[in-house]
Amino acid sequence: MTEEKRVAVYARQRRRGNPESLAMQERDCTEWAEQRGMKIAHVYQSVGDDDQFLDLLNDIAAGRFDAVVASKTNRFSQRAAKVVALAETARKHGVAVHVVEWDDLDLTSSKGKLSLHMLGALEDLEKEQTRAKKQVRDSWVNRQ
Repeated sequence: MTEEKRVAVYARQRRRGNPESLAMQERDCTEWAEQRGMKIAHVYQSVGDDDQFLDLLNDIAAGRFDAVVASKTNRFSQRAAKVVALAETARKHGVAVHVVEWDDLDLTSSKGKLSLHMLGALEDLEKEQTRAKKQVRDSWVNRQ
């Protein structure tokens, strides 16, 4: 019989005031893990400035679990580069990184790495478009 895999759940929201959001994320991740025969080893709940992302990275390095799961990629971080760093750290320590919305895709795999780089490129594109729109708006306002 194989040993039950230990999984950490990571839930995050930007601002305080919606505890249901964290509870829903935790529930979705717990259900996902249980369907795969995994045991919840730890739940991280980051809210606003109380970010547990570094704790997560340190626990990955310490080997406290075999996998990490979040409900969506942006629950780890809004910044794709930070999620890529998470996946790289996890890969180095043999920890899988999963996202409920992507079913069984492991972000430390080749497919996962490609997906994260595509997300990063889309994030960069969105930032450029937002910056360009702001410049157009500012130049219009300055003409008035």
